[in-house]
Amino acid sequence: MQIKSILTISSLVALSKACSFLPDYPCCSSGIEVAYVDDQGEWGVENGEWCGIEPVNETDCWSDPYPCCEGTTVEYVDDQGEWGVENGEWCGIVKSKKTTTTVPKPNKTTTTKKNTQVTKTKDNNSGGSYTMTKFEPVCTVNTDKTNCVAAWKQCGGSGMEDKCCQAGTTCKGSAGYKQCEPDTEAELKPATGIGPHGQKWCEGCNVTENQAGFLWGYENGHACEIKMCECHDILNKVYDPSEYKYPIGKKEGTTTRYWDCCKPSCSWPDKAPVSAPVRQCKADGFTALTNYNAKSGCEGGESYMCSDQRPWAVSEVLSYGYAAASIKGLTEKEWCCRCYALTFTSGPVKGKQMVVQVTNTGGDLGDNHFDIQIPGGGFGIFNGCSAQFNTPDEVWGTRYGGVASRDDCEGLPEAIKESCYWRFDWFLNADNPTMVFDEVECPVELTRNTDCIHN
Repeated sequence: MQIKSILTISSLVALSKACSFLPDYPCCSSGIEVAYVDDQGEWGVENGEWCGIEPVNETDCWSDPYPCCEGTTVEYVDDQGEWGVENGEWCGIVKSKKTTTTVPKPNKTTTTKKNTQVTKTKDNNSGGSYTMTKFEPVCTVNTDKTNCVAAWKQCGGSGMEDKCCQAGTTCKGSAGYKQCEPDTEAELKPATGIGPHGQKWCEGCNVTENQAGFLWGYENGHACEIKMCECHDILNKVYDPSEYKYPIGKKEGTTTRYWDCCKPSCSWPDKAPVSAPVRQCKADGFTALTNYNAKSGCEGGESYMCSDQRPWAVSEVLSYGYAAASIKGLTEKEWCCRCYALTFTSGPVKGKQMVVQVTNTGGDLGDNHFDIQIPGGGFGIFNGCSAQFNTPDEVWGTRYGGVASRDDCEGLPEAIKESCYWRFDWFLNADNPTMVFDEVECPVELTRNTDCIHN
């Protein structure tokens, strides 16, 4: 479906209807939800006031000049009603086709119609049936061996009784001489939390150096030793091309991560030829702001990044999400709200794919650089999160890098906590993996959270 060829909903002409009942109250605009039902009819709330919902023939097609849908899948809602997309075109959803629930009749003596405020919340709709599972270590645990031989030291041979080797190594060699050598199947000795060279074990599987068969990482400002028995299968995983939903790109690029809660750059008006600027939200993270000139929360204003513009797993191989970007040869006018398929080429996520919609621009990004929006991924230059969620800075981790472990995600706001887990469970705590990329058509699962489609 070529979304860019579809006339945007914002250009549709609103229908107007005269109110034929309830003389003491105004009629609601089209599309207002039913909040109350009594003997007089259906009531809604608009601008903080009660209004009557005009009865309609629910079998009528109301979306002229657009056809009505055969199905009932909602892709967009405005003041006219609910819209779907079929055969590459917008269509109106006929109310009578939807399964409805009868609204119970409240007790009139305890219900006040006037000055009632209705609050709406929006859930992230990731779609699909894939359930992300927590990443668990698969190492064999050695709990009873405490005084073992260090790496590359003799552990047997020449009539010597074999000795146990330090965690991450196995006693290997000939009958004449054996020594403790690195082994991906070797047992761990977690009681000390120390690897064979006296350094702490890494939490993740991000390899920065290979020294004589031992793998090293760098976390929290210090070198650490990779648990090879845990990371070997991940680092050597090969994905079948038939598992890919999107083509492998040819342009090489880099990634980083951030979550600063600031108003996205593509939320400002006239940034690019789009259906609408990227949705911006109030401090609750879900209530949309319609004033696209609203000042960013990172500058003391009321506009913040919406909490549903975050990553989620579609399958073991594929995730969707959002990113700031800088693409060689293009400008913000050209990349705002476009989507790109990233195929990772390094680290524990090597071979996995992620489709991101670009919602922001980073002044500190290099060419072909995608800064993936991950809750708890680090503020970067700006911090709007502490003000938005009224939290201490420290719960968000370090300014560059973010939280250090999956357990640290527990301190984040509930609405975005699951996507912090995503970083450790699906993304395997990959640290700035390289990738190849190319532009793809935006999945509706992404655009429904931004309202933004590049024309």
